Amino acid sequence: MASKHFTLFNPDAEYDFVGRRHLYYALTGLGILSSLIAFATIGFNKGIDFKGGTKQIMAFTKDAQVDRASLKSAVEKVIQQVTQGKAVGEVEVQEFDTGSGGTGDKKHFAVITETTSTVTKEKKDAIGKAIQAAVGKAEIEWASEGEDRVFVNVQEPKKVVDTYPLLKKAFADAGFPNTQTSSDKEVQLDVALYRSLQMTSSEGGKDATAMTAEERKLRDQKAVDLEKESDTRYTVLVEEFKTRLETGIKTAYGPKFIGVESATAVSPSVAGEMMDQGLVAILYAIVGIVLYIILRFDVRYAPGALIATVHDVVLVIGAFSVAQVKFSMPIIAAVLTVAGYSVTDTIVVFDRIREMQEKFPDQKLELLINAAINTTMSRTVLTSLTTFLTSISIFLFGGGLIRDFAFAMCIGVVVGTFSSIFVASPIFLWLHHRLERKPQPKVAAATATPAEV
Repeated sequence: MASKHFTLFNPDAEYDFVGRRHLYYALTGLGILSSLIAFATIGFNKGIDFKGGTKQIMAFTKDAQVDRASLKSAVEKVIQQVTQGKAVGEVEVQEFDTGSGGTGDKKHFAVITETTSTVTKEKKDAIGKAIQAAVGKAEIEWASEGEDRVFVNVQEPKKVVDTYPLLKKAFADAGFPNTQTSSDKEVQLDVALYRSLQMTSSEGGKDATAMTAEERKLRDQKAVDLEKESDTRYTVLVEEFKTRLETGIKTAYGPKFIGVESATAVSPSVAGEMMDQGLVAILYAIVGIVLYIILRFDVRYAPGALIATVHDVVLVIGAFSVAQVKFSMPIIAAVLTVAGYSVTDTIVVFDRIREMQEKFPDQKLELLINAAINTTMSRTVLTSLTTFLTSISIFLFGGGLIRDFAFAMCIGVVVGTFSSIFVASPIFLWLHHRLERKPQPKVAAATATPAEV
């Protein structure tokens, strides 16, 4: 006796899914409209990815008693001191492994803050005047990427080694003693140094001691060459925020804090461009999905898949707007995942509809669509339920950005299952009927003329 497979729904059931399609159209429209209203009135709670900020990688000794909560509190305290009691803004702390499998001798944390600059407009003006007084007439341009980096173009070439201390003193007089200065000529010498080291190491036959001696020799030669160079373009990086943050964390954790290994900053304008690019990526994904549906099935299937996918994406983003959950770059990835997950369910149903059309060409399309959805219902619900349970577990017990990703997946699985069953197929049926009712062009009857008889 053959064993029966477990099914959550009877595949021979005759639930009328498309009979209430107008109700589903109304629910879909209401959901999209509500999300659009939320966008217009509430807006997004943008994460640092889309607002701009500073990311610093901090290293601690392996035995340091430090966790995300305590480090976040220490960073906020330092920022309050730097900004003189103004709003701290958002601070995120993430612990991560550098790939050593937990066997390394350091703990690493990524500290992300909204603070990108400690240089106000008034201080920039003061720095500009100090630079002009130190090196003469020069063009001064501040970087737009968010870092406190300034480009100084002097009119006449000046000795590099003489100009560096003049620029450092100008910034120190303006209240920013912690700077790094470089020139285009030094950058060229650094590139040549790097190439020489690469060629030396590729020759082989030299141990670590010999390589160290060779590198020291090349660096000494670079210093000698730099003494002879003159340049017109200089770059100064103000490291005030990084230095004060290092000092504050060092005070809090003592010798257990090793230091800031790297620091990057993103300005609000660049962050806004990143958000625009993320939304464009979602648009491209939807267009790609529609093109695939057209090639895989038929143009009549595409509008249903398009509206279902847009429905899912808009509702997920709308949920983030209503709940004011941080909207960041990983959420863009979550939305794209939801779009792909939803269209997979839709394709399963479309495949079954096409299969039944070929098997029963004379049967009414409404009955075929209902039968296709009924036979795939168990598969759809069980797959969605499994994904939802996994996502809700991560949402409840996870933390940081992975929790926000799981929130998007929880919403996406629910709306994606709804759209696959109640949106895509009914729209395909509606479009099919519209095309079937389209009047055919009349062909004039041919009549024979006497000359042709």
